[in-house]
Amino acid sequence: MRVGAYIEKLDQHMWLSRILTIVVLVLALVLLVLARQSTIIHVAPPEFRTAYDVGPSTASRSYIEQMASFLVVNALTVNPESAEFAARSFLRFLTPEARGKLQSAVLGDAEWVKSNNISQAFYSRTIDFFGPTKLRITGTLVQWTAGRLITSRDVAIDLQVHISNYALQIKDFSYVADENLRRPSTTPAPAAGQ
Repeated sequence: MRVGAYIEKLDQHMWLSRILTIVVLVLALVLLVLARQSTIIHVAPPEFRTAYDVGPSTASRSYIEQMASFLVVNALTVNPESAEFAARSFLRFLTPEARGKLQSAVLGDAEWVKSNNISQAFYSRTIDFFGPTKLRITGTLVQWTAGRLITSRDVAIDLQVHISNYALQIKDFSYVADENLRRPSTTPAPAAGQ
């Protein structure tokens, strides 16, 4: 009788082993299928100040405000070592048309910062909307060289953004001339050092 009980338990364990092997193979197949699916990555500001909504082609005002502020501050707060990296990172958030128009100016600004050994920081103060996708960020741009303050001036930047596949892209980026601080500007962006 003992041999019969062992054979019966061996048979049960063999069936359990086969079932578990099949389950593992099915899970591996499901994992491979899911891995081939397109993944949507949401880029979000590092600090959430207010709730926001993002759709395939639209976003709430608070999302646009937070992301635009984050991108502009990161693009303009640089030192000689980080200028080129910051410029290339910023270019990835531009639409293809804006990248073609602004790439040489953005990379030229980075080279100017490196060659003149400039460190600069942008401190945003206000964000004003001129439409659902047009906004102006106003703040102070402070520049140093060799630890000495060169300039501290108010700067306003007009942005036009576009939401595509849940991601914010910048369609236009331009500095606002002092005489145009009350209305949106359509002039191209001058170099940050000018």
